[in-house]
Amino acid sequence: MEGSSLLVQKMTSKIINFIFFQLIWFVCIIGAATNETHAAVAFSLLIILFHLYLTKDKKNELKILLLASILGFLFDGFLLKNELVLYANHGWSYSITPLWIIVLWMGFAITLNSSLSWLKKKIKLSVLLGAIGGPLAYLAGEKLNAVTILSPNAIIVIAIGWGIITPLLIIITNKLPKND
Repeated sequence: MEGSSLLVQKMTSKIINFIFFQLIWFVCIIGAATNETHAAVAFSLLIILFHLYLTKDKKNELKILLLASILGFLFDGFLLKNELVLYANHGWSYSITPLWIIVLWMGFAITLNSSLSWLKKKIKLSVLLGAIGGPLAYLAGEKLNAVTILSPNAIIVIAIGWGIITPLLIIITNKLPKND
């Protein structure tokens, strides 16, 4: 009986984590589209802080958050500099990756040890998930007026980037020492 209770608790935690990520995504996208970037970022950061509060291994979670933020900053900066995408309401200088995009990467990072932890033993599947899910997120963001895809090639570049970054983050997450 105790084992099933623990299983339910773990599943509930993963579902809440997935909901947190979806909430962060929608809040940031809608915030950017409606010129409410700072409010959206602040609300999303509160969710991320709450996730960190609930996390047992805060040190490793912070490492993944930082790494995802840096990779996201560089990747989306590459998309911006090469005029593949245009972002709504950056939240700061228009010449660099928008603040809300970096927070979206942080939101993605909080899923890696929780709702997406099942991918840790399925690296090839994570390539596919990244290559499909990444472009779909940008296309959805475009439909909601938070991003404009400037070239058909952008989708290919986004697919390749997310197809590399997703498994890379998962592999690094796997290699971090467990600090329970």
